[in-house]
Amino acid sequence: MADEVGLFYLMMKKREEEESYIRRRNLTVLRNKKDPFSYEENTFRKFFRFPKSLCWDLINQLKPYDKQQTSIPFELRFISVLYFLCNGSYQCCVGNAYFAVMSQPTISRCIEYICKLVVERKHGEVRFPNSVEEYKRIKTGFYSNFGIKGVIGAIDCTHVGIIAPALSNTVVPHDYMNRKGYYSIEAVCDDELIFRHVNAKFPGSCHDSGIWTTSPARIKLIREHSDGAFKWLLGDSGYPLEPWLLTPVANPETPNEQNFNTRHIRARNTIEKAFEVLKSRFRSISRERTLRYKHSKAALFIYTCTIFHNILQKRGIFLNETEILPDRSPPENVETISEIHSGEYYTRGRATRQRCINTLDNKNSTNI
Repeated sequence: MADEVGLFYLMMKKREEEESYIRRRNLTVLRNKKDPFSYEENTFRKFFRFPKSLCWDLINQLKPYDKQQTSIPFELRFISVLYFLCNGSYQCCVGNAYFAVMSQPTISRCIEYICKLVVERKHGEVRFPNSVEEYKRIKTGFYSNFGIKGVIGAIDCTHVGIIAPALSNTVVPHDYMNRKGYYSIEAVCDDELIFRHVNAKFPGSCHDSGIWTTSPARIKLIREHSDGAFKWLLGDSGYPLEPWLLTPVANPETPNEQNFNTRHIRARNTIEKAFEVLKSRFRSISRERTLRYKHSKAALFIYTCTIFHNILQKRGIFLNETEILPDRSPPENVETISEIHSGEYYTRGRATRQRCINTLDNKNSTNI
């Protein structure tokens, strides 16, 4: 009897091994035969946001640096990560997609690895202007579109949903929640909706002005500032008025001040539009989704998405208006604006803003 039981056990074990081998073989066949690049161009863009040619270019640029220990082709891992970021699906859903066929743990490792590789190798896609020529082009773009001189970018914060981090000696979970129940990132964009600066290091409870205080963008502008220069960002009333960051006039009394506020809001709306386009392309960071990851990994996803967004914008690949998610933020009310006094810079900031106001519609001014 014992011999029969032992024999039956061995037979069942052998059968399980054979079935496991067949499953692994079938998965390999599926990976080799199901090519996501077989999609029509429009369908491919719908799922992955990139045209096929540009997607291949990125794969070829990143593949030489691939050191991940896996038998899964780099092309398949990269395209699966794109699918995850663009559609905001759960990892198991991405792994079960017909072109992927990967387990949840495998897709999890791929997402983190590929995102780190993109940020490491492509971080230069998100950078502040470094030359007079770059500044001049951006200033010209803002002036042509909105009639305000000296503008090199618009700044604001947006909200991305993530789960509260676990309590530890260095992390207090409720510090990461902002007043709207989301988490905040700070960004600067230019007139072409290209992100020039992204800061996803601070918890959502931090006020815009608090994040700005230690922002690398602010430090750079302070270092480059010279009295009389026409070079500044535009921010809402949540930011302090400084010589390099102009906010709306709190209580406009003259037609020129009212005109400035109107143009200021229109020009500053570029950052709101940039956020809308970013989240429409990459639904994983839209307000309708929640990134169920540690805040450090969520920040990694945000940086990766902004890099991909900039690559698309620079290549002239835009979304149609019907593809852009609507902005649910309440409109700015210029009648109730208040100003933040930031000590030594406030007085100089008021003087700089007045110089900017004085140039409105002054066609004889040579400053842009």
